[in-house]
Amino acid sequence: MIVWHMLIKETAYIWARPALMARKLRSAELRARMPGNHAKRGAAYNYNIPSKRAEERQRVELAEADYARFAMNWRTRLKSKPVENPG
Repeated sequence: MIVWHMLIKETAYIWARPALMARKLRSAELRARMPGNHAKRGAAYNYNIPSKRAEERQRVELAEADYARFAMNWRTRLKSKPVENPG
């Protein structure tokens, strides 16, 4: 369902970890034999910094907890059965 909404609204996944995504994209670029950027720190460099990784992980965990609280309070309503007339 989340993917469908993202595609329809053409938005990014709001709980994504930017450094992790940058690292994955850069790895894919290198496997595709795209040119390397030697002696330049790109967006994927932040993944190598433990404090940045921990900060992103904490932000995602908080967002997940918020979503869990939201989903816990969201219940589908059952249709009530019509009351039969005893008489």
